[in-house]
Amino acid sequence: MLYGSTQDTRDENFNPSTLYQLHEQGEHYRYALEAAGVGTWDWNMLRHTIHWDSLCQELFGFPNTSVVTYTEVIRHIHPDDYTVLRHAIQAAIQSPQHCTCEAQFRTVMNGKQRWLHGKGKAYFDEQNRLYRFAGSVQDITDEVHTRQVLQDNASIFESITQAVPAALWMSDQEGLTTYISQKWGDWTGRHLASHLGIGWLDAIVTEDRERAAQMFQADFQARRPHRSEFRIEHLDGSLRWVDCSGNPHYDSNGQFKGYVGAVLDITDRVITQQKLKISQDHFYNLIWQAPFAIGLYVTEDIRIEMANDALLKMWSKDASVIGKKLSEALPELKDQPFEAILKEVYRTGIAYETQEQRADLYDGDQLRPYWFKFTYKPLRNERGEVWSILHMAVDITERVLARQKIADAEENLRLAIDTAELGTWYFDLQRGEMSLSDRISNWLGTEPVSDLKSLLINIHSKDVEHIGSSLNRAIQTGYSEPCDKEFTIINRLTGQERIVHAQARTLTNEDGLAYALTGTAQDITNQKLVKQELERLVHQRTEALRLSNLELEQSNENLRQFAFVASHDLQEPLRKIQSFITLLYNSEAQQLSTKGANTLDRIHASARRMSTLINDLLVFSSLTQKEIPMAQVSLTSLVEEVLEDLEESIQQENVRLEVSKLPSVWGNASQLKQLLQNLLTNALKFGAIDRLNHIQIKGSQVAEETSETFNGFVRFYQWIEISDSGIGFEPAYQDRIFQMFQRLHSKEKYEGTGIGLAICRKVVENHHGNITVASVPDQGTTFRIYLPAMPPLPLP
Repeated sequence: MLYGSTQDTRDENFNPSTLYQLHEQGEHYRYALEAAGVGTWDWNMLRHTIHWDSLCQELFGFPNTSVVTYTEVIRHIHPDDYTVLRHAIQAAIQSPQHCTCEAQFRTVMNGKQRWLHGKGKAYFDEQNRLYRFAGSVQDITDEVHTRQVLQDNASIFESITQAVPAALWMSDQEGLTTYISQKWGDWTGRHLASHLGIGWLDAIVTEDRERAAQMFQADFQARRPHRSEFRIEHLDGSLRWVDCSGNPHYDSNGQFKGYVGAVLDITDRVITQQKLKISQDHFYNLIWQAPFAIGLYVTEDIRIEMANDALLKMWSKDASVIGKKLSEALPELKDQPFEAILKEVYRTGIAYETQEQRADLYDGDQLRPYWFKFTYKPLRNERGEVWSILHMAVDITERVLARQKIADAEENLRLAIDTAELGTWYFDLQRGEMSLSDRISNWLGTEPVSDLKSLLINIHSKDVEHIGSSLNRAIQTGYSEPCDKEFTIINRLTGQERIVHAQARTLTNEDGLAYALTGTAQDITNQKLVKQELERLVHQRTEALRLSNLELEQSNENLRQFAFVASHDLQEPLRKIQSFITLLYNSEAQQLSTKGANTLDRIHASARRMSTLINDLLVFSSLTQKEIPMAQVSLTSLVEEVLEDLEESIQQENVRLEVSKLPSVWGNASQLKQLLQNLLTNALKFGAIDRLNHIQIKGSQVAEETSETFNGFVRFYQWIEISDSGIGFEPAYQDRIFQMFQRLHSKEKYEGTGIGLAICRKVVENHHGNITVASVPDQGTTFRIYLPAMPPLPLP
């Protein structure tokens, strides 16, 4: 620090050259001080005068004079700073040991204040007498104002950090926290300094800590805005949810300086959301479990927001339709009124309700009519706007169909009565009145009958007693079962007798008392005659049918014998043809042309295919016998035998074989082995060339409720499934592949006779089982076979 520019010249050895050097040095100091904005002063303590340079004069507000008194200087010092400045000077001039001072103070000039930073030093002679006090001053008004602004800003920032409901934070260029406000300390119960650097992670609960750190690091590395939610723990163990956000900060030169962000307490929001979710889950569970259909549609496009299982089942859809427009999810409703009704409800906010409405919907792959009772109820938000439509529906199809059936039944009954030429009657027991249809009245040939007594007059004497007794018993006991009788009536006008078949039923009230008799009657006179003739003809035809069945069974047996003998007789010439071809090829191969050799190969291949075909026919023929020995068979053992037989073929193919534990079944081991061998050969044959063929064999027990009952017996089933990942086939051929001689590929590409799968089906039929197939082109084929688990059990 530069001090006063005056010099004590009392030294006797002082000379002019030294004075010149000092003057030169003083000029250098003066220029340097002026360049630095520093003014100098020199206080002669003996004379009580102060010498200044021009800058110092300007800073204190004096006119262009270099000498002033101490009293004049004091008048230019701000009153609030005078005491501080005086104490600093007194401390410096009291002893040589503390001879320097430094102070900041204000000067007042024409009502304008100026802040100065002054430094001074006191000089003492050999007797420690003060004779001089010199120093410098510098205008720091701008610096003080800037510092004041910064202090004000810091105060404002601190006020903001205390006022806002968030914890503010900053990080440096390395991602380390350099500042965090007191709010964070209040939330965690820890000292703020412990959160600097990466210490803030310690306040995050263990389960959320790693995820929060990774998210911040990823955003920091990418220099993108950060947002995360996690839980923090107070030292007292209490938890709170917070939302942390931050943005990268750059200086005016575009240099990255770190991140600035805030942390919000969202505990109430999270708890509210959790409660809302629980409430919503409970609400949705109620909806999902509701026994009737419930759906929710949003936007004017009628988009499906929600649909419970009952509604999805009603539509024959799955949950994939949720989120789609109704027109996209259910295109079958295109020409039906429902979408237009929904849009009108959405537009007007007026609910729509109907007790019965027809809708044509899919039942599987078939479009069929249904009837529903449903409501479209608009739901409004807090502004009263329709934001969704609640759909509640009950399927009343069965009720409507039942009503239609009743109406149809009544109409059919009328038609049946007319067609069957039935007569009807009704007897009111309370009034004693009888009413007859026109047909019965015509049969009786009398005036309308009004009571039971007048009816009995028209019944033949041989039947009057038992008919009258039956009617009286029905009236007295209230017996509700039909009274079924045949008797003879007489037309009183013509004397014609008719045999009628009459049925009567007693109608009772809720107390079990009979209030009416009703019934029908049919003229069966001709039927009686026809019945006798039919009985004779039936007996005659039955005997003829018995003889025909015997002849058919004998014919079938002869055909089986013929097929067996013919097949064996055909094998011998085939073996000779194959032997001759082999001899010819071995002896004449050198003389044969290429075309001749190819021809022999083709003949040999054809003979081999014919031999295979005959063998398959023999196998199929052997399966047609009615009775086959049955026993408990282990499918696991049969599969092991088949795999051992096919070992060479399996090794030649690109196959991965996976066999699970298989059940035991009730069947014929020989036929079941043929079944498994054909299916596994099929899976090997049709593997894809360009990839591994994954063949799986697995089985399980079918649930007992899927057991079948027929012919007085109950059967329980096991299943076995053989699947491959081969070339597959189109689903349209699922039924065709089990037919005799059916091939989906040319014999040049895949060998075979087209009988193998027919044999499989025949084996399954012999065991009273079932075989199904599912296939997807270029993905593979799966055969599932159901076989009896045990002998059939008689019904209890």
